[in-house]
Amino acid sequence: MNTLMKIALGAAALAVSVGTTFATTTDELQISAGSLTATIMDDGACLGSGCAGIFGDLNPVAGTTTATGFIDGWTISITSGTSYSPGDVPVALDITSLTATCLGGCSADPLDIQYSDIGFSPASPAYQTTYSTTMSGTGISTSESAYYSNSNALFAETSLIGTVGPFTASNAGSVSGGAGSTAPFSLTLDETFSDAGGGPASFSVDGDLTAVPEPAAVMLFGSVLALCATRLRRMRRNGSPESDNK
Repeated sequence: MNTLMKIALGAAALAVSVGTTFATTTDELQISAGSLTATIMDDGACLGSGCAGIFGDLNPVAGTTTATGFIDGWTISITSGTSYSPGDVPVALDITSLTATCLGGCSADPLDIQYSDIGFSPASPAYQTTYSTTMSGTGISTSESAYYSNSNALFAETSLIGTVGPFTASNAGSVSGGAGSTAPFSLTLDETFSDAGGGPASFSVDGDLTAVPEPAAVMLFGSVLALCATRLRRMRRNGSPESDNK
């Protein structure tokens, strides 16, 4: 195996290690509207007064919680909520393709959906939360907030990372923040939906919380790539590849 190949494999291994995630079973999804609350655990258990109309966890994969059903006039479908605890690269928390609709009667009771997990490490103490929505209706709005908590407790909204929105029409945005976490800490994504117009209303959203790599990690990876480029230039100048068998 030539030297350049070794370096390239080393760079690839570094990239994989930076992006490696570990399956967690401590993530939970909480759905609330009015006086009803349903908390869905990763093992499929549901606790709370709103569980009668909620079906979950529909995904057997550890670290991913999926739910669908009805609560206080709202119809919801969450394709997946995925946690990357205890790692936080490339994504810490992800809520993918959540839909929420109300045909009427939801004006007094906004819908609140929280996805949370514990045990994160401070490898990347800064975060970016992104949120996009396609929505229709009168008097409607939605927003997403991200939090961390050094108490390492589920759904603890101790320190605000940032809020995207509120949006009153189809839109997308992002916001950064979150430095100050110490291991282990919890992370929570909190999405809210309101229908002041009384319905019908429809939301289709996607949100995630992404770690911003530490400068040291970026510099290390950049150094490896620079070394690869240097070796390649030398090989081209010499006119032949280096070999371990020389």
